[in-house]
Amino acid sequence: MVREVDDGVLLLDTESDQIHQLNHTASFIWSRWDQAKSIEEIAALLAKEFEVDEELAARDVTEMLTRLRALNLVVEDVAAASESRLSEGS
Repeated sequence: MVREVDDGVLLLDTESDQIHQLNHTASFIWSRWDQAKSIEEIAALLAKEFEVDEELAARDVTEMLTRLRALNLVVEDVAAASESRLSEGS
């Protein structure tokens, strides 16, 4: 279950009975996960929205998706392959 709040999103994880609060940046990343074709695409959108460097945005997206995956709040898909390419380049 998802509820938008003033400064982000609340996610109710019914499997673990936990509520996760995502700030504005994390909410932006989470909400684009299903729509984007790659992590690079999400990073480009994030960089434009928040007026930051795309390299910094890519690191933030990768880090946030790693956290969301660990909490089982996102499901693996095509974008995961993009993340593998990013981490191999580091």
